[in-house]
Amino acid sequence: MSLAIFGISLVVLCSIIEGFSQLFWKKSVLEVTQWKLWVILGIAFHILQVLFYVSALRFLQVSIANPLSSLSFVTVAVLSQWFLRESVTKMRWIGIGLILIGTGLLVARA
Repeated sequence: MSLAIFGISLVVLCSIIEGFSQLFWKKSVLEVTQWKLWVILGIAFHILQVLFYVSALRFLQVSIANPLSSLSFVTVAVLSQWFLRESVTKMRWIGIGLILIGTGLLVARA
């Protein structure tokens, strides 16, 4: 596996971790009795995401890594729909599709 592919994989992993971090912070507002647990999990996942992202920067230019991190918008939308039963509108899905097309173009040139 090339170093660029490894860096891209790390950024994708960061986006997934960021999605869960956002999910935990939302749960901290919804489940008031256990808000401390959800906030702690959100912070822990955010720290983990930052550590992986910094590692990814060893293998990728920041001009590639930063736009790729927009995949977190995709994971947040999917996770919020699955776990929080939030509705995702058709227009938002179109935006998510555009993000996927844009990140796909970046990956193809990395």
